[in-house]
Amino acid sequence: MMEGLLPAMASIGGGFFLGAIIGYFAKKIIKILMFVAGGIAALLLYLQQQQIISINLDKLEESSNFILTSILSSFNNVSQIGDATSLGIPMVGGLSAGFAIGLMKG
Repeated sequence: MMEGLLPAMASIGGGFFLGAIIGYFAKKIIKILMFVAGGIAALLLYLQQQQIISINLDKLEESSNFILTSILSSFNNVSQIGDATSLGIPMVGGLSAGFAIGLMKG
């Protein structure tokens, strides 16, 4: 009985710990990127208000739509989903639970 239970417990615990670490660092990186993007936007708005630069909003909208479409299409082309499911239900379950906790606590 213990022979089958011990590897499953190890994979659940290891997956949870790994998922928590990944979720924690993902949230920290997202916070840093949002801070930098907000700073750049504030700087550009200030420079436009002081009439140092002029921002072409049509070109900005076109560029942001292109970037967003490129990012979304790259998610549609992901074909390695089978690799994650081959790890087994305990590992993937622990990994996803750890990732969710890491995102909440980060």
